[in-house]
This record gives sequence, structure tokens and C-alpha cells, in this order.
Amino acid sequence: MIDDELEDRSIPFLMHRIVEQVEALVNDWARPLGLKIEGVRVLFRLLAGNRTVNELARLTGIEISTLSRLLGRMEEMGMILRRRGPTDGRSVIVSLTPNGRKLALEHQPVYFKDYEKILLRGFDSDESLLVRELMLRMITNLESSASTEKKVASA
Repeated sequence: MIDDELEDRSIPFLMHRIVEQVEALVNDWARPLGLKIEGVRVLFRLLAGNRTVNELARLTGIEISTLSRLLGRMEEMGMILRRRGPTDGRSVIVSLTPNGRKLALEHQPVYFKDYEKILLRGFDSDESLLVRELMLRMITNLESSASTEKKVASA
């Protein structure tokens, strides 16, 4: 049996708690827009330009089947448009409508700045930078570990 104190201090457990709480805050904030955190992520990813559904799935971490349903709702709400790819009839290109772009631009500063301020309250600028750098290193570690495991599994 794992000691509760040890489990509560493990990095994966702590990260899960952070994500859970941020998602709850974002969902409360996004509810009046008719969205949850997944829809917010789609809006902000599309600000950078049109994306295929596969690209959006990879960039947002949303499974394709879930993303397809979400995109259908967002299209009904007038936030996005979907159309077939010009060179590959199987791919679907997703873009923001003017209303979707306006909504994303109006709310982007809130989403990115306010929640970061909440997370980093009480941290000085060096500590904030260190947290960001350490998290990026963790992501790199996980990505290289996953890549290594795939190579071993396919050998």
C-alpha cells in the first residue's frame, strides 16, 4: 500500500490536481460562452490559422471522435467552419468564422494571463521562469521516453 502522504506529494499527482483545478476554473469561465475547456483550446489554436482535424487533435490533446462532436457543436454555434481539404478529399480543414475569431481575440488575454497569474501568485519572476523551464524539461523527458518505448516495442 502506498503511503497517502507520499502519494499526495508525487509530481504526477500534484500535476493532476493542478490540471483538475484549472479545468474547473476555465469551465466555469467558458460556460456563458457555451463552451468547456476543450472548445476554448480549439478556439485559441485556430487563432494561429486553419488546421486539419488531425492537427487540432494533436495540438489540443482531444481524441478525434470527441473532437468531431465538439466541432459539430461549435459549427452550429457559428464559431467555426469545416470544409474538405483542397488536395485530399478525406481531410477536413477547420477555420474560425468572423464571430469565432472575435470571441477568441476578446477572451484570449483572460485565458492566458489571468490563470497564469493565479497559478504563479507569490512567485517572483525568477521562480516563474524556473517553473516554466522545469515543466518544459518534463515534457521533453516524457516525449523522449515515449519515443524510446515505441522504438523498443517495434523492435
